[in-house]
Amino acid sequence: MAKLVFYYGSMNSSKSAQLIMTAFNFEQQGKNFLIVKSTKDTRDNKVKSRALNIEMDCEPVSHFVDLLRLVYTVKPDWLFVDEVQFMDKESIDTLALIADEIGIDVIAYGLMTDFQGQLFEGSKRLVESADSIREIKNQCIYCENKAIRNMRLLDGVPIFEGETIQTGGNESYKSVCRSCYRRFQKESA
Repeated sequence: MAKLVFYYGSMNSSKSAQLIMTAFNFEQQGKNFLIVKSTKDTRDNKVKSRALNIEMDCEPVSHFVDLLRLVYTVKPDWLFVDEVQFMDKESIDTLALIADEIGIDVIAYGLMTDFQGQLFEGSKRLVESADSIREIKNQCIYCENKAIRNMRLLDGVPIFEGETIQTGGNESYKSVCRSCYRRFQKESA
């Protein structure tokens, strides 16, 4: 029976690096796989990791119909999803359908919460639907605690309001613990 697995972690916890390493190993073993990500990640059509000097092509999907069309066209044995938090509920339900009805194993990687600590729609639905949920741990950049928040920056200064989705990397986000997040939030008030 195929599975739907959700790997989550804060920014810079090596989610994309782990996807790339797994896909690279599958490629070396001759396994048939497909990598997709939401078109809401507007950076490019690659899966990249700052930790690795390698990138892989991926197919952008904007709707669950795109996802099904790709799966029926490519016929992969494995489906990898990067930046899964940007997907909507219907797309996550489609990932479950792909595992249950088509028999393709789905491994999804993404953030659990946005910069305000709220669950992303896609991540919430994965928590409700995944066969397995696995945390990729990361440490707060300011202390020894586990990073569970993604603090957004504007010109290097933490901000706590704004649009939910804003793509970016180290220039736009810092992985912090709840305590440090609250400290910066109080200082900004």
